Amino acid sequence: MTINVKIIGLGGIGTALCDPLCRFMNYLKTEHFKVTLVDGDSYEIRNQERQIFNQIGNKATVKFNDLRGEYDDVMFDEFTEYVNTENVGEVIQENDIVFIGVDNHMTRKIISDYAQSSVKNITIISGGNEFTDGNVQIYIRKEGKDITPSLTAYHPEIEIPGDKSPEDMSCQELAESAPQLLFTNLTVATIMCWVFYRLVKTEGVPGLIGDKSEVYFDIVSMSALSKSREVPNN
Repeated sequence: MTINVKIIGLGGIGTALCDPLCRFMNYLKTEHFKVTLVDGDSYEIRNQERQIFNQIGNKATVKFNDLRGEYDDVMFDEFTEYVNTENVGEVIQENDIVFIGVDNHMTRKIISDYAQSSVKNITIISGGNEFTDGNVQIYIRKEGKDITPSLTAYHPEIEIPGDKSPEDMSCQELAESAPQLLFTNLTVATIMCWVFYRLVKTEGVPGLIGDKSEVYFDIVSMSALSKSREVPNN
């Protein structure tokens, strides 16, 4: 059976995530993976301070060409658009494992709402950060039941986003994005890999899947804290 993995957002977090994640999948001989890379943005020279790419162009296409030449035992596909309410159903399918590395709450909400309302089985691993701190959320849904809280349940800033989807931003708004630190992006990506490892290597261990729903970290204080939260009553 092929496990379908979607990586949505290939900026600072996504580029830091792709290589170690795909390397792990490539040599995990017990499973077969297909990875779809999703982003409507393009790499630019100014991104080189904290984003890993070898040419200018659409992020999904650049990473697609890069990764498929490196990892022969993983299948790759690309989706060269931003996720929105019109195309989210094309991107997210039943039984997907979805990694979200975007830098806006609007996209997180679109994905979260669709996952909770339109699929019965899905795992979402969503990472985000400020300059030196951040968090990773884990949303697991099985047989139409939430095992962990949705991305919006304990985060009103995602439930009622105060930002826009990237495709709705002006060039000036895109250029004025908050500064990011490479080390913080790397930490988010690493914790997302922790979650993936737990999912694929501890699936049969009672109490491990669904017992944690969020991890907070701060690289200045050199700390990471995992949280267990109840699923709100519908």
